[in-house]
Amino acid sequence: MPSSIGFIGLGIMGQPMALNLVHAGFPVTVFNRTPEKTALLKEAGAKVASTPAEAAAGADFVISIVSDTPAMEEVVAGKGGILETIKSGAVAIDSSTISPVASRKFACKVAGQGASWLDAPVTGSKHMAIKGELTYMVGGDREAFDRAMPVLQVMGKKHIYCGTHGLGLAAKLAQNVIQSTMVEIFCEGFVLAAKAGLKPQIMMEVIQGSMARAALTDFKAPFIFRGDFTPYFPLKLMHKDLTLAMESAYAQNVPMPTAAAVKEVYGAAKAQGKGELDYAAVVTFLEELAKVQVRE
Repeated sequence: MPSSIGFIGLGIMGQPMALNLVHAGFPVTVFNRTPEKTALLKEAGAKVASTPAEAAAGADFVISIVSDTPAMEEVVAGKGGILETIKSGAVAIDSSTISPVASRKFACKVAGQGASWLDAPVTGSKHMAIKGELTYMVGGDREAFDRAMPVLQVMGKKHIYCGTHGLGLAAKLAQNVIQSTMVEIFCEGFVLAAKAGLKPQIMMEVIQGSMARAALTDFKAPFIFRGDFTPYFPLKLMHKDLTLAMESAYAQNVPMPTAAAVKEVYGAAKAQGKGELDYAAVVTFLEELAKVQVRE
């Protein structure tokens, strides 16, 4: 019989991840703070729980992907949290991008119930979640990671074991520092080119014929050029991840001057009300400052 799964968090990423598990034949019970988002999963054959504790009760694997550290604190240790019901021998797989310090605390808490904890953040946005082609960065006990592989393989195509608790999150935060900076500096360059009078398609031809070319900006450029900022990964979450990265850097005495500046750019765009848009909408903040538009 397939392993039973409790799945908590049905946002942009969580919903397609949970659907892939249902379609793969796993018995899945879902919980989401906004009950309306459970309708598609219920239609697909999942059970719907009223609390995280109900979703976790009796489950072999408890998967979570929520917005931030306070939300995860509620999922784990709040009233109706998974600590009330998670069974001995279960594996909790948290794909939220949260504080590594907090994640280690959650690992200790579930260990007290005889369960294992993996911090397992993902990279690859909504379209890759739909196709089950996410990349996982995983921290925790290797034995728990190995046990979780049949489940993880349904949702992702690459699974990188990073080491002990918190190292999956450390990898994710470092990766998002690089990714967010690449998109922001790409946007700066194109705003500069547009202000000088260059058409974006000509500038893109230059970039694609140079060492500055990157798969990420190849993917994002068409959306930027037509002003489509449908959220594959919301700007507010990228800003949150940059904030977590800076907190981690401060705690470890790691200077990150460029990342600090980029965080402030995303923060300014968020303050303008762009937080629900895709993080590539950072270009609109730069456009407004320069009084020019990067559009075909």
